[in-house]
Amino acid sequence: MAFRVLVAAADPGFRSALRDLAEATRALLPVPIEVEDAATLAQARDRLAAWSPDVLLLDWHLVPSGLLGALEGLAVEHPGLRLLVLLPESSREYRAAAWQAGACACVPRDRIDPEWLQAILCVMHRAKEREAQIRRQVA
Repeated sequence: MAFRVLVAAADPGFRSALRDLAEATRALLPVPIEVEDAATLAQARDRLAAWSPDVLLLDWHLVPSGLLGALEGLAVEHPGLRLLVLLPESSREYRAAAWQAGACACVPRDRIDPEWLQAILCVMHRAKEREAQIRRQVA
């Protein structure tokens, strides 16, 4: 089964670059990856409900004044979803708050690269596999 990544960013150029970056991880990971994108939080919520991705790669600029509340809501609405947040360099102090709100990881948006994304997606995929294994053992 494919590992699904939803890229959410308001800026079309940045969203396209993030999508390309996520697509590029295919060559680095031994699992199939599917990538979709969203330009607004409402669009992201619609895609989350319809497509059920494993990971949401969320740009801080999508909801700059309410991202922490949005993260909390997304974590409640989609408890199995892994949230990756791209922070502006000037907002790095929000890492702890984003973690408390439900994010799995934060990275400065200008420092994301294929190796980092490959590593974090690999860890998240393994966690998903382990969780499924534990659920099977408990059932």
